[in-house]
Amino acid sequence: MLKSLTSLRFFFAFAVFLSHLTYVITKLHWYNWLKNNVFFEGYLGVGFFFILSGFVLALNYERKIIDNPDFNKKKFYIARVARIYPLHVLTFLVMLPFVIINVWKGYIHWDIPILNLFLLQSYIPIKDYYFSINNVSWSISTEFFFYIMFPFFVIWLHKFPKLKYLLLLIIPVIFISEPYFRSDLALEKGIFYINPLVRSFDFILGIITFQIYDKIKGYKIDYLKGSLFEIGSILLLGIFFYFHLDILRAFRYGIYYWIPMVAIVLIFALQKGFISKILQHKVFVYLGEISFSFYMIHMIIIKYGNQYLPKINDFTKIGIYFVVALFLSAIIFEYFEKPIAKWIKKTV
Repeated sequence: MLKSLTSLRFFFAFAVFLSHLTYVITKLHWYNWLKNNVFFEGYLGVGFFFILSGFVLALNYERKIIDNPDFNKKKFYIARVARIYPLHVLTFLVMLPFVIINVWKGYIHWDIPILNLFLLQSYIPIKDYYFSINNVSWSISTEFFFYIMFPFFVIWLHKFPKLKYLLLLIIPVIFISEPYFRSDLALEKGIFYINPLVRSFDFILGIITFQIYDKIKGYKIDYLKGSLFEIGSILLLGIFFYFHLDILRAFRYGIYYWIPMVAIVLIFALQKGFISKILQHKVFVYLGEISFSFYMIHMIIIKYGNQYLPKINDFTKIGIYFVVALFLSAIIFEYFEKPIAKWIKKTV
């Protein structure tokens, strides 16, 4: 994994964390503005993760799949399960009692936890299903679909290169269909933001981004140009973000941010400028490594904290949530995530 991209994972995970702080009630105008106009858009971080996932898997496996007709899919799938499933089960078990007691009021909706446990919740465009138990696990459900399809995506894109232009078809499809879902936010989100088939376009775009990177990585780019490209990619994301309220919500879930996200992944993968040099520092790289744990546990900490912490200043509470999430992420990464994944790969 390229170190600068590893580090960026944490910053986008932090953006998701911010998007889940909308519970804070205050009369401060500046905070309310941030909450309604900046933090709310934090789901763009998920789009980054989906594109980055396609890029990283292609970086590590595309050539192996194309060059080897007997590519061991079983070994690949085991590695992917080892990467995400143990932490999903852990967070599921931690969050389930809270949901039973505080959300379901003692009654268990058996179909919901079963679907969630087996990472099937993102296929059902009903909020009580796709945002069930540990809310953020919907993205793992969607991601797992990407993992299953990845070898086939690579082969199809290799045999039929023009298939990549099908990505453009999603734009008119969403434009035509969006008005029918606009009145139902939960259904709209379930279709355009959650659904694995729709979000596959983000993942496939990540694979295509790697193919572009593979062609240009040998180009000589000096430090100054590399730095300007990196600054430019961040500014580009800022420009897109600035105008986001003028864009249909269904597009903002993914497509609208494709250009700046691809630019960021591509340019920072080249690691030619001063920002990527900073991101290669071991502290930022480690934050990136624990970002999956941070992403998976932060909502649990927020929900348990909101329910059981004594009434304290909301901003103090935010600080507590962040510090606790960061600390526990490191613990989980070192003593659960890494050893469990290693054990699964060895024994299965």
